[in-house]
Formats: sequence, structure tokens, C-alpha cells
Amino acid sequence: MNKRASTAKPTAEEAKSTLAAEDVVAYLRENPDFFLEQEDLLAELLLPHESGKAISLLERQVTILRERGIEARQKLNNLLENARNNDQLFDTTRNLVLALLRARDVTEIVEVAVDQLSNHANIDACEVILLEQPELNVAPSIRVEPLSMMKQEYADVIRLKRTHCGSLTAEQIGALFPGNHKIKSTALCPVINNSEVLALLALGNQEENYFNIHLDTLFLDFIGHVVGAVLERQLLTDSTDAAPLAQDA
Repeated sequence: MNKRASTAKPTAEEAKSTLAAEDVVAYLRENPDFFLEQEDLLAELLLPHESGKAISLLERQVTILRERGIEARQKLNNLLENARNNDQLFDTTRNLVLALLRARDVTEIVEVAVDQLSNHANIDACEVILLEQPELNVAPSIRVEPLSMMKQEYADVIRLKRTHCGSLTAEQIGALFPGNHKIKSTALCPVINNSEVLALLALGNQEENYFNIHLDTLFLDFIGHVVGAVLERQLLTDSTDAAPLAQDA
């Protein structure tokens, strides 16, 4: 009996009611101006409201249109905000590339990268840490660390060779940005050329979730490759210039 009850077909009256509702919906979709000539009927229609008070069809329609308008404005504001961010990223990238091309040595490359990226509105701290290399000649102000230490402290970034965004421990942030205690989130970008990590670019923001695991890192990865290409070229130049001096000695 239960089986027959569960598979029983709807009654003719129920089918008629369902069909009638579908017909009404279809008709109103095809004739959206129907109520223009049915003002009396329009005034009599009432809809339940969340507050329990019945409202007219017109009031409900106004509410829906207002909600859709608010949603549309929010989407437009998001698009405009993304457009502004993209413009800022483009300006930062362009200025950085042009400045790097004018750099005359490794020290200036690092200083240019830090200076240009620090000017971006969403970057509150920036550091470049070079990996130790033979015959690396830089100013004392430039940070240089052995590869073994960098692998130990930032293993995933060095091993995977892609940008990592998120929160770090207070000790790690203190090591990356000495004296800056306001940084809450970071982006660690490997500076790469020909699959070789040459340096680590560290960016910081004072908002806890600004640099997060869901952030698109395409821009940062590109910056890492640009700085890496210029840095490798300068390292090769320095090595070539130093060779004759070694032979003369």
C-alpha cells in the first residue's frame, strides 16, 4: 500500500492546478504589460512579507528592482576597483622594468626593485635578499644569505619556485623586515632566471589577509622573472669583467 501511495499519479485537479500556474507564468512572461490594463486587479494582489505584513505586487516589484539595482552597483564597483588595481599594477611594472634597464650594477638593481615596489599603494614593506654566489660584489647595505639558510627558512618558495602568499610567524616577519612590527601578511617571490633562484623578493602588508593563499600571483611571478633576467645579465657582465683581472694577477 505504501508503494502504491508513493507512486500514485497526481489527481486531475492537482494536474490542472499545476498546469494553470505554468500557463499563467508563461502568459505573463510573454505579456509583461498585462497589468497596465488591469489596475483594479493589480491593486487587489497581495504578497506575504518577511515581517508578516502583506504588501502589494507593486511594492514587491519595487523592492526586487531596488535589490537588483544595489547588486548591479556592487558588481560595477568591483569591476571599477579591479580596473584601478590593474592600472596601478601596470604602472608599477612599467616603471620597474624601465628603471631596471638603466641599473648599472647588482647593488643598483636591488635598490631599484625595492624603491619601485615600495611605491605601490598596497606594499607597506619590501626587501630583496640575494643568494650567495662566487665573486658577488655588492654594497654592504644589500642583504646576502647562503642558499642553505634560505632553503631551511623558506623551503617551499625555493623548492617550488613560485610565489607564496600568507601569514608568517613573528620571528620570520622580523627576519624579513627588521624593525617593522606592523606587517601582518607577506608575499615571498623567488627571483628566477633559467630555473635558478637568484634571490628572494619579500613584500609585506599591514592587513592580516591582504596577501593570502587565494591571491592571484601572476603579477608577482612576472616581477620575479623580470628582476631575475636583469640580475643574471649583470652577474654575467661582472664575471666577464673580472676574468681579465684574475689572469693579469
